[in-house]
Amino acid sequence: MSRLKKRDVEVLLAHYDADPVGALTDALRVALDQPGGEWTALVKAANFSCARRIRLQGNDPHALDELAAELNELRTVASDR
Repeated sequence: MSRLKKRDVEVLLAHYDADPVGALTDALRVALDQPGGEWTALVKAANFSCARRIRLQGNDPHALDELAAELNELRTVASDR
């Protein structure tokens, strides 16, 4: 795993309102060192709990907001397990 740089977080936040899944996909690609990763595969690779994966893959706004906040604050992906 990698840490997001300040610029990565700025891009995430700048694009989040227009395309939350796209912005999070780009950030997860950096954080998980998977530059070509697709949304579903990235969410699975992050080792989130099953419930969180379901919510994220279902584009639940609250789950997406939580992940954006987590990436903004921690600059990395915290596993739920």
